[in-house]
Amino acid sequence: MSRNWEKLLTGLSAKKADLIILILTSQKIETRVERKNNSFDVLVTHADMEKALIMIKTYYKENKFFRLKQQLQEIPISSFKSYTAFSIMGLLWLIHALCLQYHIHEDMILKYGASALFILQGEAYRAITALFLHSDTRHLAGNMAGMLIFGAPVITLSGFGVGPFMLLFAGTLGNLINAHLHKTAHLSIGASTAIMGAAGLLVAFQITQKFRLNHLMPIFAGVVLIAMFSQGENTDVWAHIFGFFSGLGSGVIFFPLNRIFRFPKKDLIALFITIFIIASALLAAT
Repeated sequence: MSRNWEKLLTGLSAKKADLIILILTSQKIETRVERKNNSFDVLVTHADMEKALIMIKTYYKENKFFRLKQQLQEIPISSFKSYTAFSIMGLLWLIHALCLQYHIHEDMILKYGASALFILQGEAYRAITALFLHSDTRHLAGNMAGMLIFGAPVITLSGFGVGPFMLLFAGTLGNLINAHLHKTAHLSIGASTAIMGAAGLLVAFQITQKFRLNHLMPIFAGVVLIAMFSQGENTDVWAHIFGFFSGLGSGVIFFPLNRIFRFPKKDLIALFITIFIIASALLAAT
């Protein structure tokens, strides 16, 4: 007597197909597997279909935390694989080198630095342009290291376009909040505000994944390290703090939404918007 086989799950990887078969076999549910190129379909009989669905749903519900942890471990968040992060680092180095080459370093800081006084008088573009200026080589090197440690994982998790947009958003918001706090001629520069925003975004990512508090401690330690390492003339610890909390606050909202709203060319659109914002800030300064 032939069995009436029906597809339970389709397009699975070999590892996931093996897991499904193991779950069903443990419940004495017969299975079949069909291979299509590099993916697999799991089939069960019509009589076992309802029971199989219940077993799989129950397994994933009971193992939600451990499955989530495994998924996070499989995310390739190696800093050295983010070409976008290296591009940003290259841009920061190029701007600093040109400022020194043409002896316009001080003039650029005065014209584009995050001056609280001028920002409150309407020159909000300074909150953006200040992110690309650095006081000295040590300051620049610290922020380039921070981009690898914190910025690259954010870009990997968010996307090559959405990631830079979130870094720019957190850094800009941090500078704006800092300006409203000081309300004087206080001057601040450096990408460290955005990098601290990246650290906040990573904390937000883990919070939205329902991680336990002890999983956040390495990131908090890294935040302290970057804050200490990125000191220099015209830098500001308060800007770092506001950058961190800007990233944390925006990330708590952003990451859940980013998992819900998925559409083609999202990163290209976000990258275009990021470049447009930066270009607009430069034009506003002329």
